[in-house]
Amino acid sequence: MTDEQRRTAIKKLIKDYTDKITVSKEAARAALIAEGIYTESGDLRPEYGGPGKKSKSAA
Repeated sequence: MTDEQRRTAIKKLIKDYTDKITVSKEAARAALIAEGIYTESGDLRPEYGGPGKKSKSAA
């Protein structure tokens, strides 16, 4: 497999996944929970700007 074929295959996988998880609000929310961006209760995780304990800035 060439680099170009690999890139094309990855782009297709990303498009297929995006098409699958954006068919409804429920599917999108389920995907965000499965990916760890939202909690089961529907809150945004602190790592992504949600409420809760946040780490200090490195600066």
